[in-house]
Amino acid sequence: MERLGRKLGDQMNKYISISITIIGLLMLIISSLAVTNNLSDSESVDAMLPPCTVEEGLPLVGEDDVTCYWGMSEEILEIPSEAIAADVDVQISWQKSGVWIGITKATEAEKCELKTDYYECEKDSVTLIAGGPTSNGEIIWNPSPGEYRFVAGGDDTQTLQQFAVDWEYEASLKSGLAITMMVIGGALLITGAFLIYQNRNK
Repeated sequence: MERLGRKLGDQMNKYISISITIIGLLMLIISSLAVTNNLSDSESVDAMLPPCTVEEGLPLVGEDDVTCYWGMSEEILEIPSEAIAADVDVQISWQKSGVWIGITKATEAEKCELKTDYYECEKDSVTLIAGGPTSNGEIIWNPSPGEYRFVAGGDDTQTLQQFAVDWEYEASLKSGLAITMMVIGGALLITGAFLIYQNRNK
C-alpha cells in the first residue's frame, strides 16, 4: 500500500513538472513573438465640416448672426479591451489647411444632431481628448480601450467641407509585461526541467 502511494506520488510529481515546463516554454514563446511582431493597420476616412448658418440681423443694427459648428464622424473607431496590455500608437494626418481634427469619446455624439452621414455639433459642446484647434496637420495619440469618433473644425464658411483624414495604428505588447512574462516563463522552464531531472534520478 505504501509502495502504491509512493508510485502515485511520483507520477503526480512527474505530471506537475511536465506541466510547469510546458507553461514556461509557452510563456517564453508568446512573449518573444509579442516583442518581435507588431499589429498594424491604416485607413483613410472623410471628415465633414458643417457649413455656418446665417440669420439676418435687425434692420437698425444691420449685423447678421453667424453660427458655426464642428463636425463629428458617424463611424466609430474602436480600440478593443485586449489593447490594455499593449502599447498602441495612432497617427492621424490630413493635408487640408485651415482645418483641424480632434478625438472624442463616441458617447459625445449625444450632444450633437445627426445629419446625413455625420453629426453637427455646436462649437465647444463636446470634450476633446486629443488633437483640436492647436493640432497642425497631425496627431500622435496613445489611446486606452474604448470607442471614439473624429471631430473636425476650422474654417468658418457657409458651405459643407469634406476632406480626407489618414490614420494608422501600431500595437505591440507593453515592454514591461513582455519582460515579466519572459522572466516568469524562464523561471518556470528551469524549475520544470529541474523537477523532471530529479524524478528521473529517483
